[in-house]
Amino acid sequence: LPSSRRRRRGRHRQLAHSSADAHHPLQLALGLSAAGCVRAACDTHGLAGTVVAIDDDPSHGPLDDGVARSSYLRECFRGSGEWYLDLADAFEPWRDLQAKVAGGTHDAIVIWSGDNVAESTFLAMACWWLRSFERPVLCVGIPGDSGHHYVAAHTPEQLAELSGGVRRLTDLERADLAEDFTRLRRETGLLRRWDAGRIVGIPPDAYDGILLRLVAPDWTPAARVVGAAMSSGDEHNLMSDVFFASRLQRLIGFGLVDVRGRREWLRDYEVRLSDDGHSDQSARADTGLDS
Repeated sequence: LPSSRRRRRGRHRQLAHSSADAHHPLQLALGLSAAGCVRAACDTHGLAGTVVAIDDDPSHGPLDDGVARSSYLRECFRGSGEWYLDLADAFEPWRDLQAKVAGGTHDAIVIWSGDNVAESTFLAMACWWLRSFERPVLCVGIPGDSGHHYVAAHTPEQLAELSGGVRRLTDLERADLAEDFTRLRRETGLLRRWDAGRIVGIPPDAYDGILLRLVAPDWTPAARVVGAAMSSGDEHNLMSDVFFASRLQRLIGFGLVDVRGRREWLRDYEVRLSDDGHSDQSARADTGLDS
């Protein structure tokens, strides 16, 4: 490597160690994509520690019952693909994490989180599940430059640079975040939204108007509709293909959308707006619900 690149890598390594006061932290990220990016930053830019992913999306679904959450997520996959998490209890990975850190191998936990609905919920959730962890808990915040508020939207080199801003959470901050997760479990229902730094609950059908607006009168691949819906959200509240596919199934079930083809995989069927869907779309426009 050129000497300047070696110096940068050495600087990243020093920042990661000195800021965290930890020689072997556990790097905790939400989702496989984000964890893969953090792992690449560890492998190629000198970040220390072991990377662990919590493969979930807490922007939607119940947060107060792991069995109910697993059932909810399984149902979300109907019509979009094969359910791949063989978990009767969706909170099992959190209990595995508790057991892992209880072994004393890691001298700190570093949580990666941006200003968005999924990762902000994840940060509060992590502080709740790790409330008995007595060693330092740190956070790498994603500043959202150029509208990129999600960890996975950054390159490994960018994440290595951002790791220099890692900050230790105080005991009071950890307690406040854990308490906020208790509020989220109690108050936010099945769908959440990031709103000026706070996670709030919104109606489960809040995004249905977007789907109805995107479903054409003519047959259109369901994957195209879902992809367009994913790109229509604001930069703090991006929702997944699984979420939008699950809401599309609801609209089909309500008779607002017609379907053609087998609804096993998202790419295998087409949709179009039904007569009832036209009426619902007009009603939403008249009442401002589809704005």
